[in-house]
Amino acid sequence: MLRPERLAAIDRFLDDYTRIRLSEGRGSIDPAFYRNLPDCPPEHPMAWQWRLRRRTFLCFRDRVLPAAGARLRILDLGAGTGWLCNRLAKLGHEPCAVDLSCNARDGLEAARHFDPDWLRIQAEFDYLPFASGSFDAVVFNASLHYSSDYATTLREALRVMAPGGLLVVLETPVYKLEASGRRMAEERHELFLKRYGTRSDSLGSLEYLTWTRVAELSVRLNLRWQVMRPSYGIRWALRPWVARARGAREPSQFPVLITRGPD
Repeated sequence: MLRPERLAAIDRFLDDYTRIRLSEGRGSIDPAFYRNLPDCPPEHPMAWQWRLRRRTFLCFRDRVLPAAGARLRILDLGAGTGWLCNRLAKLGHEPCAVDLSCNARDGLEAARHFDPDWLRIQAEFDYLPFASGSFDAVVFNASLHYSSDYATTLREALRVMAPGGLLVVLETPVYKLEASGRRMAEERHELFLKRYGTRSDSLGSLEYLTWTRVAELSVRLNLRWQVMRPSYGIRWALRPWVARARGAREPSQFPVLITRGPD
């Protein structure tokens, strides 16, 4: 469900994105790996990230989703392999997966391991192929930072939400200082260029939020954000103190941001 005029830019992005992520060791040849996510074997190269993701998921499941018995139509934006859709379906919800990547190891094709009866659609966040009011909840699944214009992306998410629907942002990095976010993004692109020969920035993704930007989006879009902070353990909590002691840049935060659309 991609617009023809966007295909060239998206193909460039996916070439870089897929090569980098597979080089990092993402995915598996074992179908059980996917079915167990976000629980991940400790020997997996990305086990550290899945430990964080599991904590985020538990916060989302236990503190954001309604009590058992409710069946929500949930749009999973940045669904990747579809692991979150798989979990949502097991909880009795009706998920739909959207991602740019259809890679069989790290993208939507990997959802074959779940035997899904939910939709998987290749589309951009800013041009969602759904009627207005189609979903009870929209979740940016470690993905909002791929937007090139947060206001445009969030407006489109709000459009496809039913009145009073739930909008949730998971695992997008947030900083107090704009300079910290810019420095993180530059470090990341320099690392990619050194290791993989590409900066992987063809789509112009914004890559991070700041609390100032969150507040500006609240005013611009008439949103009231609720902030939840999953517990990632003592080492994660100590990261700001360690960074200050070493004179390093401010580390990212990964709050869960929740808001409701207008009734």
